Amino acid sequence: MPKIVDAVQYRRELLSKCFDLFAEKGYANVTTRQIAKELGVSTGTLYHYFPNKQVLFEQLAEQVSLQDVEILQKVDKDRDISQRIIDLGQLLIDHQDYIIKQAAIWLDFRQHCSAREVSDNVVFQQIDLRYERAIAELLDLEDSQIASFIWASIDGIAIAQLDRQTNFVTQIELLTQMLIAYFEKHILT
Repeated sequence: MPKIVDAVQYRRELLSKCFDLFAEKGYANVTTRQIAKELGVSTGTLYHYFPNKQVLFEQLAEQVSLQDVEILQKVDKDRDISQRIIDLGQLLIDHQDYIIKQAAIWLDFRQHCSAREVSDNVVFQQIDLRYERAIAELLDLEDSQIASFIWASIDGIAIAQLDRQTNFVTQIELLTQMLIAYFEKHILT
């Protein structure tokens, strides 16, 4: 009797393994054939799920963003805004290794594409919008630019870690304090 495979779950598992592979070796440093070998699947199987490496990366970015939003949704929205900001900061600190890996993968991918390829990519546009909405929802923001700024700040802190220029925990704590002060002055008044 043939083995029954849950294609959606199997795709997720392959993408999860790719996350670690890209974090370790970089997007540009592995071919589709090497990816298949590292994942322990045939190249035919890999192409069955992902027509090319860029589609694989786009689906990985999509899966990661969905997981990130799930994590953000665990912050208790019934708490006051200052406590939600503190909880967000602690959540980021608790997941710092993952966040830094994610930044490394994205930067490596980004270095091998033009700015237009990234900015015009519908998948990446949807992902950016997903993050922006998740932050806006978490912090009850009507101004999407503030939510976008917060996410860009978090990304910047993670990127700075790649060269060990700053201390992640210290930077997140500073961001938390700045956000609380900003909300107290501009949003809560």
